[in-house]
Amino acid sequence: MLQQIKNNLKELDFDSNEIKVYLASTQLGEAPASKIAKKAGLHRTTTISILERLAEAGYLSLHRYHGITYYWVESPKTLEASFANRAAIAGQLGDLLTDLYRSEANFPFANIYDTKKSIKNFIEKLLLNTKKESTIYTIDTPHQGNYSKIYSDDFHNQMLKIKKEKNIKTLTLIPANTYQEINSDKIKRQNIAIREMPAGINFESSVWFVDKFAVLFSGKPPFIVAVHHRSIVAGLKSFFDFLWPLSKEIS
Repeated sequence: MLQQIKNNLKELDFDSNEIKVYLASTQLGEAPASKIAKKAGLHRTTTISILERLAEAGYLSLHRYHGITYYWVESPKTLEASFANRAAIAGQLGDLLTDLYRSEANFPFANIYDTKKSIKNFIEKLLLNTKKESTIYTIDTPHQGNYSKIYSDDFHNQMLKIKKEKNIKTLTLIPANTYQEINSDKIKRQNIAIREMPAGINFESSVWFVDKFAVLFSGKPPFIVAVHHRSIVAGLKSFFDFLWPLSKEIS
């Protein structure tokens, strides 16, 4: 299996050292360059150079904490969606990496995205990796215009297309008396149910619950905080579950 993975990575233009670093990162999950270098059997400076190159190409993500940069491999399934012209190779690679992916990792993590480009990239990856027939749970505030401050109508249409192709349903809670502020055309073009929360519950940002992610979204200033941990997200989503039956059904 390992040799087949290496062969597929070569087809995606990985050289031998890049393959070592990618596989080490895949097994470790989130890790600093020193740990990845040790597992890959390469010098730290060589490993850092490769990690930065792979991150720039979209194969890895990174964040800095207390002066240390941590890297992790994007889900292998993302390769299939991101490289449509090589979908067959990427799809096979995703299946082969399933047992290896983060096999030594067991931790929660949170990421912050504070540029329009990074926010759009995160949203796109999130939807591409969401399973078919899934349900997304959100708490939104229409009059804040959080989404319009970040991306264009074209990008919004692209996201709606992905949701439609995957038959993704959205359940949304909004503050009382704000339904009329939502663009009716955007409601008609997606599978969505909306309820108005009881009066007195105000919310200026947006929150999404998608699988193991809890995502806090704001348009002023633009940023996303994404928390990834099944039990933490389940605990936070319990507030949504509590409010949903108490809220007024609109559509």
